[in-house]
Amino acid sequence: MSIIAVGSAKASPGVTSLSVGLGQSWEPTTGRRAVVVEADGDGGVLAARFGLASSPSLVELSGTTRHEMTISRLQASCQPLAGHLPALVAPGCGETTTRILSHLAKRLADGFGQLDEIDAVVDVGRVRLDSPAAELIKHCDLLVLVAHPRFDQLVPLVHQARRVLSEDIPTALVCVGDRPYPPTEMAKASQLDLLGVMAHEPRVTQALVGGFPVNQRHRRLLLWRTLTELVHRIHFRLQAAAGGREAA
Repeated sequence: MSIIAVGSAKASPGVTSLSVGLGQSWEPTTGRRAVVVEADGDGGVLAARFGLASSPSLVELSGTTRHEMTISRLQASCQPLAGHLPALVAPGCGETTTRILSHLAKRLADGFGQLDEIDAVVDVGRVRLDSPAAELIKHCDLLVLVAHPRFDQLVPLVHQARRVLSEDIPTALVCVGDRPYPPTEMAKASQLDLLGVMAHEPRVTQALVGGFPVNQRHRRLLLWRTLTELVHRIHFRLQAAAGGREAA
């Protein structure tokens, strides 16, 4: 299993939408199953935003901490998002989520690393190396930092990029929209590879609720075309990194 952590340097400008979009596009693009995991220490929003129940959730999974992580135990704690995508949601209360992740994050990181059948897209919210999700960030195969191309996002992005790169965490950038600054300038200033630009559309959540489109015409819409291209690039990076480790 690969762990793709998605977060931001300041607030969460599209982190949840990108996480869900990547999860929905993952299997149709790569042929591998995916699970979306909400690990934001400030509390979860997936249930409220996408009309899911409050349970099962991280709470139920935390009750099995003495057992080995298996696909069946993971799936038992997930809910289907947009009909088919397994989503492991977090409680809406930040204190509760922080308390759970403080002892569950390391187990999740270790457990995901032992599951070959499925990849995890983990929404970590604002990236902090002392956050309750720190173990997932430090052990991810790729950290995707999300930012709007604005000056108020650039400064925190540069500082956060320096921190994570100094920890040897493989990191890349996705910009939400392409104004007012060119995304290439954001990438250059932060010294991060630019994976792509996510469409900044007002009805993104509404589109994601419908799930990955079966209709080929709908797949060509900007949002889904962008997400598919991002999945292709992320998957290529993961395969290249895995090949490099095997060669070494």
